[in-house]
Order: sequence, then structure tokens, then C-alpha cells
Amino acid sequence: MSSGLKILHVAETVRGGIATYLNELHPHQSASFGRGNVNYVVPSDHRGDLVNIEDDAITTFPRDGRNAMGLFRMLFATMRAVRQVRPDIIHLHSSFAGLVVRPVLWLTYRRSRIVYCPHGWAFGRETGRLSREVTKFTELVLSKLTHRIVCISESEQADAKQVGIAANRLVLVHNGISKQRPALDKGAEPWTSDRIKVLFIGRLDRQKGYDLLIEAARALGDKLDVRLIGASVVSKFRRNDLPENVTFLGWMNRNQIEAELDQADMVAIPSRWEAFGLVAIEAMRAAKPIIAFRIGALPEIVEDSATGVLCDEVSVSKLVEGFQRAAQLNLPAVGRAGYERFARLYDIEQTHRTLSQVYSDMLHTQNSKSGQQAKLQSDLPNNLRS
Repeated sequence: MSSGLKILHVAETVRGGIATYLNELHPHQSASFGRGNVNYVVPSDHRGDLVNIEDDAITTFPRDGRNAMGLFRMLFATMRAVRQVRPDIIHLHSSFAGLVVRPVLWLTYRRSRIVYCPHGWAFGRETGRLSREVTKFTELVLSKLTHRIVCISESEQADAKQVGIAANRLVLVHNGISKQRPALDKGAEPWTSDRIKVLFIGRLDRQKGYDLLIEAARALGDKLDVRLIGASVVSKFRRNDLPENVTFLGWMNRNQIEAELDQADMVAIPSRWEAFGLVAIEAMRAAKPIIAFRIGALPEIVEDSATGVLCDEVSVSKLVEGFQRAAQLNLPAVGRAGYERFARLYDIEQTHRTLSQVYSDMLHTQNSKSGQQAKLQSDLPNNLRS
């Protein structure tokens, strides 16, 4: 892939998985396409979540929660960045960026190729039937204004085809992270316990199922010692009702998270719905077993009883059963098997290579069409004479 390609990544929120995705990808894209050619539009209050990325590569917009004004500001910031950067590829992350930016770009700025990564379809979430059907229809219509849709798991790709999105617009690009773990924070509090030390990392929102984990911990007070890392983004987290074996640590930086991960016996991902679950591959990189529900891409990532425990139904009782099953396993050995699977399948260099090929194929298709159009126009006088 030739250098000099200009990429603009746009996200309405990056806290959590999207920040990890962009942080992991940035050094590889910068090295391939040139420093200054990889740019971002993100909310100003999440600017700090993007690490080791220069300020001049980032356009921010003020955001006060998820509302119409915040979406308008994101759109305004995106169009400003588009005029300044003149990107070859505009890579949209998550459904709100996709919903707001795609129609406007299609109407006003056709020069760029548009890539959209939903990071989990909105119609796969817990909503009413009408809302789900409207979302499916919206995604189907907007897919026609998109050159490529990047699916991060086989389940996400299958869901897209089921809705009727054209298969030739869909590409599978698994998430990946660096094989090199970040440094461990030296100031971490020692975590000593004779119970199973369980770590949760993520947004404290309903989707992530932290409440199910708290109730399972309450039921297994003598078996589990749980720590929660995270903060609420959508809903409000109430701290005052935690059982004695659950500790809330708040939001932490990557080095602090790695230090906690290092001390844990296993990682809980009790999500109600999940497109991929980057935390799963972060846990596997740290050789930690995973407990999760059998939803979304998690059954693609976690092998039941081999690299973790999968619970068949999203409920507190099934999670309790899962922990009881985990207690019978050799957790360090399960964690080592998880690391081997991670190293084989989820390296960021593979993600970068595949994504670069997607960009290249789109631009090649565009150039071929432009060439054909130019040839038709140059042949027109001859065709008229003949």
C-alpha cells in the first residue's frame, strides 16, 4: 500500500473499546501512510483516551451527553476536518457517527471513500421491536451510501446479511491488539484474597451487564472477590449498594488496568450484547481465563472450558453456575491456552494489513471507474462519427 494515503477517523464517543481500537491501530497506520496523514474527530471530553496521538491530528467537538446538539457539533467538526485534511478515506466508527455523517457526506463531499464500522449493530441491542425494525431499515438504506462496511466478527457480518445489506459491501476485519503488553503500573495496591479474584473492565452501563456480575458476587460471597474498573457513559452507576466482596476502582489508565489484570484470576465479561469484546483479547494476552455469556462474537473468541467459561443464558443464575464451573478448572492452565489462541488470531498487525487491503481495494475500484469514465468520454467523438 503506497504511503501518503489520508485517513480521517470519526467517532461520536470513543470511551472503551473504540479508543483501544484506534490507539492500537494508530502507530501502524502512521508508519504506513505517513505522520500527519491519519487524523481523528472525537469528543473533547474523550481526547485523553487517545494516547500518543499528536494534538494536531485531532479535531475535537464539545459534547454534553448524547443529544441532537452533540451530534450536530460532531457533524460540524467532521466537515471542518474534511475541508482541512481532504481525506481519501473517511472511516466512521459506531452507529451515531454513521447515522449523522454518511448522508451529509454523500450530499456534499463525494471525493472520499466512506468506510463504516458499526462496532456492534444498533439493532442487536436490547430495544423494542419497532425501534429494532426502524434501525434495521435505516442501516440498510445508509449502507447504500457506504463504500465498505467493516464487520469485526462473523456474527456481525451474518446479522448484516440477514438485514439485506449487500454482501459485496461487507468485509470481515477482526479486532486485534499488540502482542506487547503495556507496562504495569508499579503503584497498584496488592490484591490478596483466598477467593477467586475476578476483574471487570468496561463501561458501567446496562449493556455491559456489570449489575448481573454484582448480583452473582452477592450470591457467591464466600467464593469470589470482584473488582470493577470503569465509569458509566450512558446510564448512571450507583455505588452505594455493592456487597462487601465487590470493590469499585473507577476509570483507570492502561498501565493501571494491566496491573490489576496481572493480579486477577479471571476476567468477567457479562455483557447482555457485544459485537466483539476487546476486553476478551486483552484478558487472553494477559493469560487470564474469561467468563462470559454465549452472545455476539464472544463464542468466536472464547472456547468453553478451554480458554474460559461460556454461560448459555443471560441471567444471574447462569453466571453463578458458570463461576461454580470455573472453580473446578485449572485457571492458570486455561489462561495459558487463551494466550496461545490470542497470539494466533488477534494480533493488531493482522488487523492493520487487512484494513489496508480494504482501503486499497476501494481506491483501486474508484480509479478503475474513473478510468472507464474518462475513456468513454474520450471515445465519444469517435463513436458519434462512426
